[in-house]
Amino acid sequence: MVASAPPPAPVPDMSGGGTMIASNDGAGVPAPVVAQHSIPMPADLTGQTLLGRYTILKKLGEGGMGTVYMCEHATIGKKFAVKVLSYELAHKEDLRERFLQEARAASMISQENVVEISDFGDTPDGSVFFVMEFLQGEDLSDTVKDHGRLPWARVKPIMIQICRALGAAHDAGIIHRDMKPENCYRIKRGKNDDFIKVLDFGIAKVTSEDETEGKGLTRTGMIFGTPEYMSPEQAQGAKPDHRVDVYAVGVIMYELLTGRVPFTADTFMGILTKHMFEVPEAPSSVVPDADIPPEVEAIILKAMQKDRELRFSSMAEMAEAIEAVGTGAAAVNVVSENIARPSTGEMAFTGGRPTPMPGTMPPVTAQYQEPAKSNKGLVIGIIGGLALVAAGVGALMAFGGDDDDQAVGTEQKTEDPATVAAPPEDSTPEVAPDPEPEEPEKQKELAAGIETVNYHITTKDPDGNLIEAKILDPLDNAIYGMTNTEGGVEVEKSEKVMKVLLKAKGFEPMEIDVQPIRDKYFEYTLEPEKKKTTVSKPPTKKTNNTTPKKADPKPEEATKTDETKTDKPPRRVSPDLKDPFGSKGR
Repeated sequence: MVASAPPPAPVPDMSGGGTMIASNDGAGVPAPVVAQHSIPMPADLTGQTLLGRYTILKKLGEGGMGTVYMCEHATIGKKFAVKVLSYELAHKEDLRERFLQEARAASMISQENVVEISDFGDTPDGSVFFVMEFLQGEDLSDTVKDHGRLPWARVKPIMIQICRALGAAHDAGIIHRDMKPENCYRIKRGKNDDFIKVLDFGIAKVTSEDETEGKGLTRTGMIFGTPEYMSPEQAQGAKPDHRVDVYAVGVIMYELLTGRVPFTADTFMGILTKHMFEVPEAPSSVVPDADIPPEVEAIILKAMQKDRELRFSSMAEMAEAIEAVGTGAAAVNVVSENIARPSTGEMAFTGGRPTPMPGTMPPVTAQYQEPAKSNKGLVIGIIGGLALVAAGVGALMAFGGDDDDQAVGTEQKTEDPATVAAPPEDSTPEVAPDPEPEEPEKQKELAAGIETVNYHITTKDPDGNLIEAKILDPLDNAIYGMTNTEGGVEVEKSEKVMKVLLKAKGFEPMEIDVQPIRDKYFEYTLEPEKKKTTVSKPPTKKTNNTTPKKADPKPEEATKTDETKTDKPPRRVSPDLKDPFGSKGR
């Protein structure tokens, strides 16, 4: 009698953080194959012996692609873990091959922080399995659930181990593509309670010189990974490289220090959209009391740059930055990105703005700033000064003065207070700011034969209206072209960051940092030009009084006059009392 086919496996709920394997045909996961098989599927392999030497002791857990058991070697008595591909997936050739690829990928990496794979074979029901080292401990996801966010002193050695494990994988031509806390297993080794083993290379990409995957395991547009830890290019279904792992490690570091992932949503597509188009909130803003050093925050945000060209170029570089924290070394540079959404073609994530968006981390160049000092003393001083001025005015009104005093007062009324102590009349009555240099007329010349890329720059005003601006080289003020043009402008291709100046009439100029590696899209909002104030020096008013004006006493004489208490007050007193906050220079 032929056994009935087993029921199809339920589709995993991706909102819970599971690994997603999706293609551009709209299916969330590959459809399970219902095989007509003459051998009934055993519910559990416990008690069976595989390859005549691995006795299954008990089930340890189940995942999206299979089940993990603990087994014991029949000869040497050593315990191992056995990962068995689920029965439903074992009869689909591409997933069977991908499962075995995990064994091949991990076995190619010789590094203490990568799980060891020692054997593989077939199960009695026609599925496949591989044998790996048995680990006693917990994954980092459980650690965060049990302990909450972790202090930097504990996170630092954990992250260095993860970086070294992935660095060894990348050196072997393997990209993990599904890095997350669940795949970082924490065990005790010697005196180290946080020894890390990187697991689950089930969707790893094994690259070669010709960049082929072999046997068509991946199709264009397929998406692999866990949404909360996927890079923007993975979310787009673009061809991945090792920097997808750099991005994921940045997310892991963010979660360990804050106790939460940077992006959440009700659906996995909502999460992917945020990875592509939203800037993560700075960890120090999420947990202000966690005392996350600025250098650490910069490392996280650099690893999570939307444009992979702006991330760490390797896991070794990221590990070096982590190790340098606390040594006085400068923080890594984080480019504030402007994210454009072109109507067609590949998304481009790059660019910089002079001011970072609220809640994001600018390039860190200094330690924590001291809190601003209080202005309480200044306010009290002003109040006291006003009281003294009022008392002086009252005294003058009460006691008056002789005729000479009245003459002086009359003379003072005909003079501007600012001219009392002024030097001889200046031939230039108005001082204006230096005029801006005229706009350049010369075109930016690119050397013949060099490789170029196109920049498509859109500029708008705060209301969203298109504003035409010149694209200038700030070094020589030569013009590349204009913004909002269909073909963009040509610039020399380079891996070095260059500066570009955007200038439009009636708007503040904006200088941005760009890295001209490939054709890219930018969109910027220009701020209206601030009104410039001119500093004017009013001309001296002429009076009918022909009496020559007395020169101001020297400082020593003025002091002496104050000490002798003459009947006449100093000539500077009257204008000061009339206008204590006047335009006189202070």
